[in-house]
Amino acid sequence: MKPDQLLRSILPEVLIDNFDIDRFEKSDSRFDIWLDEKNEQLREDKYNKNIICYDFGDYRTIQDYPIRGRATYLHVRKRKWLDWRQFAGKNEQ
Repeated sequence: MKPDQLLRSILPEVLIDNFDIDRFEKSDSRFDIWLDEKNEQLREDKYNKNIICYDFGDYRTIQDYPIRGRATYLHVRKRKWLDWRQFAGKNEQ
């Protein structure tokens, strides 16, 4: 079994499709998994050169179902996107 198949059987599929695992920690009582949104623009923004990724938001923590008797916490953060034209217009004023 490939790692991607294993992850798809443990985590929600939408997370595997849209996020990369940044970090993983295991303790006696819990699993903590940090996920960062992939650097992929929405279909309607894909060909717009003015839309740029410039940072991440804060992590949001979701308690998922326990895995092997340990509490599971998913720490998820989404990317921030910026329309460069709107930002440039504000600086010119």
